[in-house]
Amino acid sequence: MAIVADIVFAGLVLALVAGRQLSKSKKSMVPSALRPGPSDEELERRSLVRNLFAGAIITVFFAVALPLYFLREPTRIQHKLGFFTQHAVAQGKLEFQPTGDPENLAAVGCATCHGLTGEGGLRQFKGHSYAEPPLRYIVARYKAAGRNDDDIKLLIRDAIERGRPGTPMPTWSLQYGGPLNIEQIDFLVAYIYSFQKDPPKGDASLGGRALFEQNCAVCHGADATGGTGPNLTVEFQRLTEAEVRQTIKEGRLNINRPSMPSWAFLGDEAVNALVDFLKSIQRIPVK
Repeated sequence: MAIVADIVFAGLVLALVAGRQLSKSKKSMVPSALRPGPSDEELERRSLVRNLFAGAIITVFFAVALPLYFLREPTRIQHKLGFFTQHAVAQGKLEFQPTGDPENLAAVGCATCHGLTGEGGLRQFKGHSYAEPPLRYIVARYKAAGRNDDDIKLLIRDAIERGRPGTPMPTWSLQYGGPLNIEQIDFLVAYIYSFQKDPPKGDASLGGRALFEQNCAVCHGADATGGTGPNLTVEFQRLTEAEVRQTIKEGRLNINRPSMPSWAFLGDEAVNALVDFLKSIQRIPVK
């Protein structure tokens, strides 16, 4: 629509210019500065009418073209956003998938630890087994904890830029000594968003122990005495039952050690079953 409007407007201008040149060609070749000026009658009638007519045509053109242009503008913007998003996702995929020496974290992509489809996994680091989070559930996890898309993108970006001290997750931003610039991190965030899935809901009928083994043991150890995450057999000495439940549902953003993701997506019944299980394994019985 914008192109058509530009063509019509250009044609209108060319037509006016051509008409004026044609009228001039019929006149004497005497320079215009030496010609007698138009009479008052010509200025007040013929020239005035001609100029008013040209102005009316231009006014009508803009009165019609501009609304038509703005009617199409939302569609054009969405089309461009889709194009830029596709480009960002394609570039982010190149950053995410592994390349180079797998022993050099700065030379590989995110998939080395988090899996080709963001399914997560385990990685040995300094004698410890670290759980690499499943990135394909990260958006649903944070939304279940009440976060919006802007918050989630900032959290993802912060984790990529700063890394996670004490874990295999290095800093990736140039600002913090990593290999990626701002645009490359934007591409990574866009790609991570492109493969998101809904996480499986917790089955409370399995019981708290089974839920713990499926979801929590990879970080807190099979006996809940700690690993990547803290020792949970003494958790109720530090926190109340309500605080433990809140931590499970909302997660916890840590700076100097791995963060606790949100588990609200498991559902209230499953979270309650986990809390009951943790109460049952405390070294000092919970009253």
